[in-house]
Parts: sequence; C-alpha cells; structure tokens
Amino acid sequence: MIYTSRYQNPELATGHYTVVGVTRGKPKFPLKYPLAGNIMEIAPPGYLFNEYDRGRFTPRYFQHMDRQGVDKIVRILAGYERLGKDVVLCCFEDVRKPNEWCHRLVVQADGRGHPGTAGPQPGSWREESAGADFPDTHAGPD
Repeated sequence: MIYTSRYQNPELATGHYTVVGVTRGKPKFPLKYPLAGNIMEIAPPGYLFNEYDRGRFTPRYFQHMDRQGVDKIVRILAGYERLGKDVVLCCFEDVRKPNEWCHRLVVQADGRGHPGTAGPQPGSWREESAGADFPDTHAGPD
C-alpha cells in the first residue's frame, strides 16, 4: 500500500513504514524515523509555492506531473514498494486543520490518480482507489 501523510505524524515512528518525502526540501526539524528518500517529481515546483488558490494550483500542478512522466513516477514508487513495507509519502501540511490542503490531496481528490493503494497507472493519472491519506493517529492505516 502507498499512503500519504505529514512528516510529523507520530504513527510513522513505529518503524512499520517506508517513509518518503514528496517535498522540495527535507524537514528542518528532527524526525523520529528514517526518511528513505524524497521524490522531487511529485513535489510541487517552486513557481507554485505561493499559489494558495486550489483552483489555480491544480491544473498547473498536473501539467508539472505530466511533464515528469507517469511511467517514471510509477518506477520510482515501485522501487520503494520493493523495500517490503507500506510506503508513506510525506509533506509538511496538516490537512486535519479546517481549510488546509496540499498537493497530495489535490492528486487524490482530482480523480486523475494518485500514488494510492494501486499506484498511478502508466499513461494517465487515474484514481484506482478511494483516497489513501494516512490517518494521523496511532492506529495505523485503515
């Protein structure tokens, strides 16, 4: 399974997951778990950093993702899955807060696909599962 979460989710410290960033930079705060890597291809490009309108952000983000190439992203994700644990893709935003959103939710909600339970299918961003945001609790994935 591939989930998404925030770097500060305490569940990640259990050691049950391969944790991978999808951000332009690493956290500046200490993590209580190893970070297996960072997938820059999924991170929003710098020109979208100050775009807070989701309606304007979404098409430009997907243009960025299309330029990166679905096949390339699928290969990267598969490499992390081969490590044998569920993979959690992390960014900084706490989407439990009202009106908070981030690129990982844009991909999931858009319906073009996301790095969710089945992963994006080669050639298109098509959602294969009903959301996969990792719960921000100690209970683990649903």
